[in-house]
Amino acid sequence: MGTLDRVILTLYTLSLAILSFLTALYAVSPDWVPIVRWFEEARSGPNRLVLGLVGAAFFAVSVRLIFFAFARRGAGQAVVHETEVGEVRISLSAVESLVRRVARGIKGVRDVKAGVFLGPSGLVAEIRGTLSPDVSIPDVSAEMQSAVKAQVHRVVGVEVAEVRVRVESLATEPRRRLD
Repeated sequence: MGTLDRVILTLYTLSLAILSFLTALYAVSPDWVPIVRWFEEARSGPNRLVLGLVGAAFFAVSVRLIFFAFARRGAGQAVVHETEVGEVRISLSAVESLVRRVARGIKGVRDVKAGVFLGPSGLVAEIRGTLSPDVSIPDVSAEMQSAVKAQVHRVVGVEVAEVRVRVESLATEPRRRLD
Protein backbone atom coordinates (compact mmCIF):
# COMPACT_ATOMS: atom_id res chain seq x y z
CA MET A 1 0.00 0.00 0.00
CA GLY A 2 1.47 3.31 -1.09
CA THR A 3 1.56 6.66 0.67
CA LEU A 4 -1.49 8.00 -1.18
CA ASP A 5 -3.48 4.91 -0.23
CA ARG A 6 -2.48 5.34 3.42
CA VAL A 7 -3.61 8.99 3.37
CA ILE A 8 -6.92 7.98 1.77
CA LEU A 9 -7.38 5.20 4.34
CA THR A 10 -6.68 7.63 7.19
CA LEU A 11 -9.18 10.22 5.90
CA TYR A 12 -11.75 7.51 5.21
CA THR A 13 -11.39 6.04 8.70
CA LEU A 14 -11.52 9.47 10.33
CA SER A 15 -14.69 10.35 8.39
CA LEU A 16 -16.34 7.08 9.39
CA ALA A 17 -15.34 7.64 13.01
CA ILE A 18 -16.98 11.07 13.01
CA LEU A 19 -20.08 9.71 11.29
CA SER A 20 -20.28 6.84 13.80
CA PHE A 21 -19.95 9.29 16.70
CA LEU A 22 -22.73 11.50 15.30
CA THR A 23 -24.94 8.43 14.77
CA ALA A 24 -24.40 7.37 18.38
CA LEU A 25 -25.24 10.89 19.56
CA TYR A 26 -28.38 10.86 17.43
CA ALA A 27 -29.45 7.57 19.03
CA VAL A 28 -29.10 9.10 22.50
CA SER A 29 -30.57 12.53 21.77
CA PRO A 30 -32.18 13.01 18.31
CA ASP A 31 -32.86 16.71 18.88
CA TRP A 32 -29.24 17.53 19.70
CA VAL A 33 -27.66 16.25 16.48
CA PRO A 34 -28.98 17.98 13.36
CA ILE A 35 -27.42 15.45 10.97
CA VAL A 36 -30.75 14.01 9.78
CA ARG A 37 -32.06 17.51 9.02
CA TRP A 38 -28.82 18.33 7.19
CA PHE A 39 -29.15 15.19 5.03
CA GLU A 40 -32.78 16.03 4.24
CA GLU A 41 -31.87 19.61 3.25
CA ALA A 42 -28.86 18.44 1.20
CA ARG A 43 -30.94 15.80 -0.58
CA SER A 44 -33.65 18.25 -1.63
CA GLY A 45 -31.60 21.42 -2.07
CA PRO A 46 -28.79 22.65 -4.29
CA ASN A 47 -26.23 20.56 -2.34
CA ARG A 48 -27.70 17.36 -3.80
CA LEU A 49 -24.79 17.06 -6.25
CA VAL A 50 -22.25 17.45 -3.45
CA LEU A 51 -24.00 14.77 -1.39
CA GLY A 52 -23.98 12.46 -4.41
CA LEU A 53 -20.27 13.08 -5.07
CA VAL A 54 -19.38 12.41 -1.43
CA GLY A 55 -21.39 9.18 -1.51
CA ALA A 56 -19.71 8.09 -4.77
CA ALA A 57 -16.25 8.89 -3.33
CA PHE A 58 -16.97 6.82 -0.22
CA PHE A 59 -18.18 3.95 -2.41
CA ALA A 60 -15.04 4.10 -4.59
CA VAL A 61 -12.74 4.15 -1.56
CA SER A 62 -14.67 1.23 -0.04
CA VAL A 63 -14.21 -0.85 -3.19
CA ARG A 64 -10.50 0.00 -3.30
CA LEU A 65 -10.02 -0.98 0.36
CA ILE A 66 -11.87 -4.26 -0.19
CA PHE A 67 -9.55 -4.93 -3.13
CA PHE A 68 -6.49 -4.31 -0.94
CA ALA A 69 -7.88 -6.53 1.79
CA PHE A 70 -8.19 -9.54 -0.51
CA ALA A 71 -5.34 -8.93 -2.97
CA ARG A 72 -2.27 -11.02 -2.28
CA ARG A 73 0.92 -9.00 -2.16
CA GLY A 74 3.42 -10.19 -4.72
CA ALA A 75 1.19 -13.07 -5.77
CA GLY A 76 2.64 -14.89 -8.72
CA GLN A 77 5.83 -12.88 -8.83
CA ALA A 78 8.85 -15.02 -9.44
CA VAL A 79 12.39 -14.92 -10.71
CA VAL A 80 12.71 -16.87 -13.93
CA HIS A 81 15.94 -18.73 -14.62
CA GLU A 82 16.44 -20.31 -18.03
CA THR A 83 18.39 -23.57 -18.26
CA GLU A 84 19.17 -25.91 -21.17
CA VAL A 85 16.35 -28.21 -20.04
CA GLY A 86 13.71 -25.55 -19.44
CA GLU A 87 12.49 -22.78 -17.22
CA VAL A 88 12.85 -22.55 -13.44
CA ARG A 89 10.61 -20.17 -11.46
CA ILE A 90 11.69 -19.16 -7.97
CA SER A 91 9.21 -17.18 -5.92
CA LEU A 92 10.31 -13.82 -4.59
CA SER A 93 9.42 -14.98 -1.07
CA ALA A 94 11.95 -17.82 -1.43
CA VAL A 95 14.63 -15.34 -2.53
CA GLU A 96 13.60 -13.09 0.37
CA SER A 97 14.17 -15.95 2.83
CA LEU A 98 17.60 -16.56 1.35
CA VAL A 99 18.53 -12.87 1.63
CA ARG A 100 17.39 -12.81 5.26
CA ARG A 101 19.40 -15.94 6.12
CA VAL A 102 22.56 -14.63 4.44
CA ALA A 103 22.29 -11.22 6.12
CA ARG A 104 21.76 -12.78 9.56
CA GLY A 105 24.94 -14.80 9.08
CA ILE A 106 27.12 -11.69 8.89
CA LYS A 107 29.06 -10.97 12.08
CA GLY A 108 27.63 -7.95 13.88
CA VAL A 109 24.12 -8.24 12.44
CA ARG A 110 21.49 -8.64 15.17
CA ASP A 111 18.07 -8.47 13.51
CA VAL A 112 17.13 -8.40 9.82
CA LYS A 113 14.05 -7.76 7.72
CA ALA A 114 14.33 -8.25 3.98
CA GLY A 115 12.31 -7.52 0.90
CA VAL A 116 12.94 -8.52 -2.70
CA PHE A 117 11.28 -7.10 -5.79
CA LEU A 118 11.83 -6.88 -9.52
CA GLY A 119 13.00 -3.37 -10.38
CA PRO A 120 13.58 -1.84 -13.81
CA SER A 121 17.22 -2.93 -13.77
CA GLY A 122 16.57 -6.41 -12.37
CA LEU A 123 16.31 -8.06 -8.96
CA VAL A 124 16.55 -5.64 -6.01
CA ALA A 125 17.06 -6.73 -2.40
CA GLU A 126 16.25 -4.36 0.47
CA ILE A 127 17.64 -5.18 3.90
CA ARG A 128 16.68 -3.36 7.10
CA GLY A 129 18.34 -4.32 10.29
CA THR A 130 19.87 -3.77 13.68
CA LEU A 131 23.62 -3.98 14.15
CA SER A 132 25.82 -4.49 17.18
CA PRO A 133 27.24 -1.22 18.51
CA ASP A 134 30.82 -2.48 18.35
CA VAL A 135 31.01 -2.96 14.56
CA SER A 136 31.82 -0.63 11.67
CA ILE A 137 28.55 0.13 9.88
CA PRO A 138 30.19 0.74 6.47
CA ASP A 139 32.20 -2.50 6.71
CA VAL A 140 29.24 -4.64 7.81
CA SER A 141 26.98 -3.06 5.18
CA ALA A 142 29.49 -3.70 2.40
CA GLU A 143 30.01 -7.28 3.57
CA MET A 144 26.25 -7.81 3.71
CA GLN A 145 25.80 -6.44 0.19
CA SER A 146 28.53 -8.58 -1.36
CA ALA A 147 27.49 -11.73 0.54
CA VAL A 148 23.83 -11.37 -0.47
CA LYS A 149 24.72 -10.66 -4.08
CA ALA A 150 27.10 -13.64 -4.29
CA GLN A 151 24.84 -16.13 -2.46
CA VAL A 152 21.71 -15.23 -4.44
CA HIS A 153 23.67 -15.66 -7.67
CA ARG A 154 25.09 -18.98 -6.49
CA VAL A 155 21.81 -20.43 -5.19
CA VAL A 156 19.21 -18.88 -7.51
CA GLY A 157 21.38 -18.38 -10.59
CA VAL A 158 20.23 -14.80 -11.14
CA GLU A 159 22.25 -11.62 -10.77
CA VAL A 160 21.10 -9.14 -8.13
CA ALA A 161 21.05 -5.67 -9.69
CA GLU A 162 21.11 -3.83 -6.35
CA VAL A 163 21.33 -4.57 -2.63
CA ARG A 164 20.05 -1.72 -0.46
CA VAL A 165 20.97 -1.75 3.21
CA ARG A 166 19.28 0.43 5.81
CA VAL A 167 20.55 0.31 9.37
CA GLU A 168 17.51 1.10 11.49
CA SER A 169 19.20 0.95 14.88
CA LEU A 170 22.13 -0.21 16.91
CA ALA A 171 21.64 -2.76 19.64
CA THR A 172 21.85 -1.35 23.14
CA GLU A 173 24.77 -3.55 24.13
CA PRO A 174 27.22 -5.77 22.29
CA ARG A 175 26.59 -9.48 22.02
CA ARG A 176 28.17 -11.42 24.83
CA ARG A 177 30.42 -14.32 23.99
CA LEU A 178 29.75 -17.64 25.61
CA ASP A 179 33.16 -18.86 26.80
